Amino acid sequence: MKATGIIARRRRRREEGQTLVEFALVLPVLLLILLAILKFGLMFNHYLTLTDAVRAGARQLALGRGSATNPCTAAEQQAANSAGSLNLVVGSSTFTESFSPIPAVETCTNSATAWIQGDQATLSATYPCDLKIMGVNFWPGGNCVLKASATEAIE
Repeated sequence: MKATGIIARRRRRREEGQTLVEFALVLPVLLLILLAILKFGLMFNHYLTLTDAVRAGARQLALGRGSATNPCTAAEQQAANSAGSLNLVVGSSTFTESFSPIPAVETCTNSATAWIQGDQATLSATYPCDLKIMGVNFWPGGNCVLKASATEAIE
């Protein structure tokens, strides 16, 4: 009887560190998954913010008919103000305005007096994103760019 008790104690001692070793092996994978969830959540938040900002800017652009000031600058400013923590720069290549079926001669630098009610005004914006987790870029192609576009009828 005494011999089996000693064997059982020795076996227990040899297995005491097994849980710690398993945890040490699984912990990096769990942390990587947690970081990926946080990164994708942040990217999705930025996408939703960008989409809402572009929608607000497109609405401002659609209301700019007959304005004496540059309606595109006002629309970009409205989008930048609605973007919250995103750094959208007014007057940069971040924003693109387009109109249809207005002739190509009509640009944003003109006053919007020639715009026709019911035509479409579209505001598009891009925003860079970062999907690097522990130095590894998880975006196919390397450069992550969020894009949003909104179209409103000119009033």
